[in-house]
Amino acid sequence: MKKPLILASESPQRKQILKKLGVPFVAIPARIDEHYSGLSRPFAVARRIALRKAETVAQRYPHDWILGCDTIVVLPNAEIAGKPKSRADAKRVLSLYRNAHCDVYSGLALVNKLLNKKFVQYAKTRIHFREIDAAEIKRYLDSGDWYGRSGSLTIETADKKGWIRKIAGDYWNVVGLPVLLLRKMLKRIE
Repeated sequence: MKKPLILASESPQRKQILKKLGVPFVAIPARIDEHYSGLSRPFAVARRIALRKAETVAQRYPHDWILGCDTIVVLPNAEIAGKPKSRADAKRVLSLYRNAHCDVYSGLALVNKLLNKKFVQYAKTRIHFREIDAAEIKRYLDSGDWYGRSGSLTIETADKKGWIRKIAGDYWNVVGLPVLLLRKMLKRIE
């Protein structure tokens, strides 16, 4: 790639991952409404929102390759988790993880408006949790680290606390950007 990629996001995690990969980029957030009415399958939701982000930024930068990404967490009860609305909501979500699993889907979209090209894919990672007792959940809630976190948790925190039994899929997908899928997509535009 001769020109830097444009990342249609202000996510610090996504920026950090791209830097670690040595991918030249500029971050220009899309700032879209992330509604997904009419869609019920998690992979379709993640793909649609990622594509909308990329296409929104591509309107202003038609000559560049735009990378859109959206990550969603599907709880053990099949509910799509957003950011917790309150401590009680975070507690409810964390309690669902006990000896269960959640799925993390990321949609990736690479768009170049001038070339009339777009590539849209998704990655899925399953996280298996061990039994988490009420005292551990209370300590975590007291820390405030759940605030503003989709699924009330980050993989780094869950890992550090030893809550994870197994991860099936791309770890970086859970952090915020599926590296394995991104590398495959970037090869298509080199």
